[in-house]
Amino acid sequence: MNCLESIVKYLIYIANIIFLVCGILIIVLGAFMINNIGDFSSIEDAIDVDTLPIIIIILGCIIFVISFFGCCGAIRENSCCMTTYAVFMFILFCLQVALVVWVFVQRSEFLKTMRDLVNTTWDKNDNSANGIHPMDALQISFKCCGKTSSADYTSAGKDVPVSCCGSLDATTCPASVYLTKPGCADAFVDFWATNTNIIRYAGIAVAAIELAVFTIACCLASSMRNSRRH
Repeated sequence: MNCLESIVKYLIYIANIIFLVCGILIIVLGAFMINNIGDFSSIEDAIDVDTLPIIIIILGCIIFVISFFGCCGAIRENSCCMTTYAVFMFILFCLQVALVVWVFVQRSEFLKTMRDLVNTTWDKNDNSANGIHPMDALQISFKCCGKTSSADYTSAGKDVPVSCCGSLDATTCPASVYLTKPGCADAFVDFWATNTNIIRYAGIAVAAIELAVFTIACCLASSMRNSRRH
């Protein structure tokens, strides 16, 4: 390999180290989203809100594995590995673009569905499992109270639940705490709005880098094959 090709090889290696880190961060983002969503398994009409975070985690795992493969291919100067890596990178690029396009196109409808989910949770709040009501999961996870505010409880003649204070361990929740809490509909939708923004804008940047790396990987694989022939 000439000097320029060696530089490109190490650039590919460094880029894939960065992708490894990005893959880990994407996995952490998905895990963080799942951890903060709460448990809605008791709500029969609710959609599976874990779907998007799980897709993000799977995508992060794929990025991690492919990047590791690319590091090995570049450092060992194996044209077969590098070609396979380029193919995987192109597939990953397509998946990334598909996810970003879906988030852009469906974002408003998705956020509306998330708000409807809070409404469904509120409507089902008279049911409880082991003394825990469906709204408790939302109120603890998102540090909120009521559907729109704590007034939803008081106007309905109900006691404000202790989960509005962020825990089920207390016996009562003082007004000084729950009056400062936002409604769960806004808190839940804001959570998804923030994370979908991260997904779509960070996704565009990552997809552009993946396309550039794919192009460079194809050139590097071709150069490796030519070097072996000579």
